[in-house]
Formats: sequence, structure tokens, C-alpha cells
Amino acid sequence: MSFLAPLFLVGLAALAVPILIHLTQKERKAVVEFPSLMFLRKIPYESVQRRRIRDWFLLALRLAAIALIVAAFSRPFVRDSAIAATQGGARDIVVLLDRSYSMGYGNTWSTAQRLAGEAIGDATPADRISLVLFADAAEVALRSTPDRSRAVAEITAASPGSGSTRFGPALKLAGSLLAESLLPRQEVIVVSDFQRAGWQPDDTLRMPGGTTIRAVPVGGADGASLALTPVALLRSPVDRAQGPRGPGQPERVTVTAGVLNRTATPATDVPIALDVDGRVVQELKISAGPNQSATISFAPLTITTPNTRAVVRLGTPGQPVDALPRDNVFNFVITPSAPVPVMAVSHSAADAMLYLSRALAIGDAPRFEASMQSPEALAGDAMNRARVMLLNDVAVSDAVAAKLMAFVEGGGGLLVALGPRASWPASRAQWLPVSIGQTVDRTRGAPARLSGMEFGHAVFEPFRAPRSGDFSTARFYSYRSLSAAKDASVLARFDTGEPALVERAAGRGRVLVYASTLDLNWNDLALKPMFLPFVHQIGRHLSGFKEQPAWLTIGQVLDIDAAEVAAGATSGSAARRAGGRTILTPAGQRRDLPAPVVATPGGTAPPVTALELTEQGFYEVRGAGREPGPPIVAASNVAIAESNLDRIDPQELVAAVTGNGTTGSTSGDDVLPDEAQELAQRVWWYLLFAGILLLIAETALAHRLSKAARI
Repeated sequence: MSFLAPLFLVGLAALAVPILIHLTQKERKAVVEFPSLMFLRKIPYESVQRRRIRDWFLLALRLAAIALIVAAFSRPFVRDSAIAATQGGARDIVVLLDRSYSMGYGNTWSTAQRLAGEAIGDATPADRISLVLFADAAEVALRSTPDRSRAVAEITAASPGSGSTRFGPALKLAGSLLAESLLPRQEVIVVSDFQRAGWQPDDTLRMPGGTTIRAVPVGGADGASLALTPVALLRSPVDRAQGPRGPGQPERVTVTAGVLNRTATPATDVPIALDVDGRVVQELKISAGPNQSATISFAPLTITTPNTRAVVRLGTPGQPVDALPRDNVFNFVITPSAPVPVMAVSHSAADAMLYLSRALAIGDAPRFEASMQSPEALAGDAMNRARVMLLNDVAVSDAVAAKLMAFVEGGGGLLVALGPRASWPASRAQWLPVSIGQTVDRTRGAPARLSGMEFGHAVFEPFRAPRSGDFSTARFYSYRSLSAAKDASVLARFDTGEPALVERAAGRGRVLVYASTLDLNWNDLALKPMFLPFVHQIGRHLSGFKEQPAWLTIGQVLDIDAAEVAAGATSGSAARRAGGRTILTPAGQRRDLPAPVVATPGGTAPPVTALELTEQGFYEVRGAGREPGPPIVAASNVAIAESNLDRIDPQELVAAVTGNGTTGSTSGDDVLPDEAQELAQRVWWYLLFAGILLLIAETALAHRLSKAARI
């Protein structure tokens, strides 16, 4: 018998305490009742008597309880037992079970569960078993248990998901688990269909020294294997002759679907259907040759409402076309493009703003819905219906400045174009990215030119390529002198080096200050071919517009903020306020997102609200509150690369992470470290439990004997 903490054995000296208490000498006292001791003097009278042990059994219980508790704290173990030294040594086993959607092919998953259980069938009580389920990411389902039946139960309870195979994260997690092991042997069991697409060689991925990797391949396509490729959408307005389209105006959409045949057997007359909002609108037949793809177009649809849910399906209900049904469904969302509301404010006459209004009226991605207003409109609530504010030579009062600041920090975009009448209240001057100076007159002599553009910025990025627009051809006869703040970005300068366009983020929005006007009063930029794309880029940038795809792939992230903008949200949407958002997953689960972070004036922009897609189907996002804003529906699909069941040689993976091409083995009798032996035997637990039982029995017996003595 050995002890992990032998110093605790010093506590055995406590066994003498009950004996000393029983055998100690005591002063003999005779108690004589007397009415008063006032007039008596106490005289000590020594009379001692040695105690005798009357209840030997009670004393033995006390001594045994103390001895067992002390022994438990000393952590005893048997060094030469069958558990202490086993053939090959005790193992720390990590089972990596692939739960990607390709494991749902036919009976692959049930076979994988059976083989995983058999792989740990020879585990001994000294072994420790961990279970890791992996697809795109890896998670520990069970950590370091000696109970093999519990590990088998976890394997049985698992099910394949919608993700794709990625071996890297799973192997890294297994390595971190084994790095903490005290056992002499480490083993990784990989149960997978070993898809070639799931393995990317990584020189930094290595298992701890001496680790054995056992590959357990399962599955393989032995029948038909068809997969739907992403659809193509051809959009066209219903009636462009009626003028600019408004929100919700119908679109004609033609859906083209594709089928990929990954086997050497031709697929002939395979049923394919298009569902719209849960209703089958058209059924066709498609054929694809061996290892070839084919496409087919459905009849055009008229889409009148946003968030129209559409699904292309292979096969018919109850009759799948192959043994892997997840890639026979493709989900997507069709929404008529919503315009970005823009409010342009100017003192100039309507004809002076003609170039700006025409530039905003042209274009489809995105469409801008421009409203030309006078400065008096800033006093009302029209600002709340806009996403972008354009101020052209406007004197801003303190009250209007406060509203504009709240507008931008709530997610809106602001462009301040400076002219002779433009001003900003001094009490709020720190909020702007610039200090506004005097007018610079270039009417005499050569006009100013633009130079030094930041072509890496979103506003000027389309003009990066040669012959895509020469801003130096625009002539500026007057402009306002600007001094940029330290935390501001200068996007363009005049040929004198003075800032021409300056930007700074404010809360959830952005503010741009332009040193000249947007009309023809101070420059002729509106007459140049760069003006239209320049205005469009400013509108896209200030609104935060990002064209939303009709579908996403599992593992991608949905930018909820950008999706709201694309759906037509304004800066006044309650989804930007304290209401928060509610998400309904494809599985029907409801999740509440917290309210957006409140922006502080002049502070950095809070992080965007994002949602990682983990399920196949449709996600729905709705804002809370009285004005929830436009709802968002996102379609999620499985990655088509996962449907390619071509596999790699498992030994290729083993060699990459161990440095050799074999699974390897450890021979000989390896003795466990003392800590591992004690952990495997857990003798202390039984000793402590027995000691507590003896203390309970001793208490009950002492109470009974004391009661009998009084009687």
C-alpha cells in the first residue's frame, strides 16, 4: 500500500485523544447541599480517582472512524495491483465522431455509431474516454470518463447535423485534451467518411508525442448521388414605363436551377419542383449525364411582397432521388429591392439641385428614393423617414444639430456640403470631424483641383482602376477651408493640400463633410461623368447598404444591421432602439437578441449585430417594440462541397498529424504515475464513506448508552 499524501498519516496521532480523555485523572468532589456559603471558607481537599474504560466497543468505533478519515486524506493506492500496471499502460482515449451532413447518407450514421462503440469496447477501468462531435466546428460531448457505458450512450444519442466536414478543428481539440493527460498512452479514434474536401494539410497541427491515431472509415456512395447547385435569379421590373419604381412594386423573377450528378450512372427524368411560400408552382423533369451537371429554368414568377420564401426540390414527397436528402433541397428568398430613403436639403432652387436628384434617381443596386426639401423641413419629423441626409449649403441651428447627431448615432448617414451660407453651432462643433474655416476664393487665377484621393476607401474604390474617372478634371472656384480632427479620415484633398472630403464615424452612423457644394454654384463636378457614381458611392457608404444575397450557406454569418438597411429600414426604426430583436430558427426555436448597444456621442461604432447560421432552412428576424421595422428572412443551405463523397486515404491524415504513416502502438508494461494510479482506484472515497458511517453509528450508540446510564 502506498500513499499519495503520506504527511496526512501524522493525523493518526489523534487516535490517542479519546484514550487520554477516558483515562485521565480527575478531582473527586462530593456535592453537599447547603443553604448558604456566605460564612464558610473553602478548603481544597485532594482526592483523585483514575477513570476506567467501560465501553470498549464505543471507543473502538471512535478510533476506527478517525483512522479511516485520516487514511482517506492520505490518498492510498495499491502500486502492484492489476489496475496499477496493465498491458501497454492505461489510455486516454479521444473519440472524434464526424456528424457532418454527409454522414446521413444511407445507413452511414448508424454504422458510424456502431463502429465508434466497438472501438472503445476494449477500454479498461483505468482508461479515460472523451467524445468529440465535429463538423465545421468541434465540441466536447463527454470529457475524460472511465465509464464506457456512458460514452456509448452519448454516441447513441448523437445525430448528424447540417455542417460540413472539417478535420482541423477536431484534431486540434483532441490534441489539447490529450496534452492535459496523466496517463502513459494517448489514443485518438477518428470515425468519419473521410471526405477529401474536409482535410486541409496544416503544418502546425501535431498530436502530442506518442499519440496513437486509429482511423475508422465508414460510408461511401454506392448508389445515386445528386445535388442541387445554387439557383440563378433573373430579375426585371414589371412595368418600367410607368416611371421610377416605388417600394413593393412587383418584379418578374426567373429561377434557374442546376443539378450535379456525381456518379457514373446517368440520371434521367428526375422530378424537380419549385415551391413558393409552401405551395408548388411548377414541376418539371431534369436529366444529367454521368459526372455532369444540368440546368433548367422555371416559368417567370411575379413577386409582389418582400421575404417570399422559395424552395427548389429534387424528387417527390416520400420518394427521394438518392440516399442523401439534405442536398436535394435548396432554399432562397426573393424580395423586391427596397429603396434607400434619402433626404436632400438645400437653399438652392429646384433646378440647381437637378443634377443631384437625377443622379439619385438612376440605378438599381441600390435604388435611392430621394426627397428634395428646404431647410424648414428639418424642424419636422421628416428626418426619421430617411436613411441618408444630404445638407447642401445649409445653416444648421442648435436644435437641428442635436437632431442630426441623434440621427447619425442611431445609424443614419450625413453629408454636410459647405457653401457660403453653411454653418454649424459652435456649442456642438466638436461633434463634426472638421473645424469649418473661411471661404477660399479661386475665381481669380487657376481653379482648385481634387487630388490625393484615398482609393482604398469605399467612396473612391470604383475609381481605382485606370480610365475609371479622373477627378482632377473638375474645377473648384470656391471652397471652405477645413481643419480635420485627429480621429477623422481625410478622403480627398485639393491640389493645395487642404482637406476636401473628411469622414468620421459617430455611434452607429457616419458623417462626411465636403468642402464645396453639390450644385454648380462653386464647382462643375456635377457636369463630369464621375458625379453619378460618386454620389451613388456616398449614398451606399452613408446608408451602410450591402446587397443581400438570396441565400447563405451554413457557417456563414448574417449581418442583421445590413439586412435591415437592404430591407428599407430608416434611422428611426425601432429595431435600432431599445426593443431588441427576436429570431425564429428553422427548427422552430425562439431566441431573443439584446437591444443594440447605445452609442455615445463621438464614440466608436458599436459592433454590428450578427447571426451565425447553423441550421438548414429559413431564419426569421423581427424587431420588438411598437415600430419593429421591416422583418428579415434569411435562407440557409448546406455546402454543396460536402455532398462530394470522394474520400482521402485515412493514412494520409494520420501521417500529417503524427509524422508517420502508421497508427503506431506502445509495447511493454507501462506503469501508471502515482497520481494516475490513485485516480483510477479512488480508494479514498470508500475510506471516507466508511469513516462517516462509523461516526454516525458511534453517535447513535453513545446516545443510547448515555440514556441507559441515566435510568
